Amino acid sequence: MSKGEKYLIASVPDCNIDTQGENLINAIEMARDAISIWCVAEQDAGRALPKASDLNDVVCETGEFTTLVDADIDYYRGKLAEPTVKTEA
Repeated sequence: MSKGEKYLIASVPDCNIDTQGENLINAIEMARDAISIWCVAEQDAGRALPKASDLNDVVCETGEFTTLVDADIDYYRGKLAEPTVKTEA
């Protein structure tokens, strides 16, 4: 993660995606969502998910740090299947 002008930038090299958050907790939540969406899309396209990088192999620039982010793809897929608009009976 690195600090931008207003947000923390979260890069996910295994998925080749970036996202951002207002603070550390929000940046991790946004990374979790980005990873989950990306993984669901990859699975739906029939592509294999990459193996997570070893933290010792991740290179950080000055002012950046590395952390693990969990992602429960099955849970997220279930959330995507829920209706977003509730109708009255």
